[in-house]
Amino acid sequence: EIDRLRIRNAELEGRAAEADRLAALLNFRDAQAVVPMVAARVIGGSPDSGSFVVYINRGSRAGVRRDMGVITPDGVVGKIIAVYSDTSQVLLINDKDSGVGALLAASRTQGVVKGTGKPQLSMDYVSNDIKVSPGEILLTSGQDRIFPKDLPVGTVVEAMPDRKTPFMQINVRPAAHLDRLEEVLILQTRQDLDLKKEADVSSSPATPPAPAKPATVTQ
Repeated sequence: EIDRLRIRNAELEGRAAEADRLAALLNFRDAQAVVPMVAARVIGGSPDSGSFVVYINRGSRAGVRRDMGVITPDGVVGKIIAVYSDTSQVLLINDKDSGVGALLAASRTQGVVKGTGKPQLSMDYVSNDIKVSPGEILLTSGQDRIFPKDLPVGTVVEAMPDRKTPFMQINVRPAAHLDRLEEVLILQTRQDLDLKKEADVSSSPATPPAPAKPATVTQ
């Protein structure tokens, strides 16, 4: 009986965590109602330990196409690299073959955020003359023609001048939780998102989501 109750308790905790994630996803989606996007569930990952690719349950039938940006309410996740009828592959931004046009929020200095094949990212092509501090926020620049401007990319963990090149060495922690993705949003346009509006919605008193809405998002 105790074992049965423990299993039941774990199931309830899992459902509560899922409800919280879906509520955040719905709040973000509602705040960006004018921006076309498709919700999807992560259904698998790459068997190659050196490849950061996940599979989602949306494909061409849902209007998904190659090179569409993939995000969560926390920030940039990656881009679509292969599309099938009902599934797609997403290349995560921490894959070595991934890159995102980005800028430093404080100085608006532009560079490129690249995957390292590890949990952290790197930002390249920022001059040694630029002051970069740990904790500084990185946003999308819109120059890669995949993501609109000013979406969260990550946070500077460490920045130091490189004596061998004119560019700094900048380590970045991703804004999105790439190691525990379960639901994502696929941007069907490069239209800018109103993140201030989304923040206002998030800070308003929480209301329980309607029972039907989570089912709609995760179909």
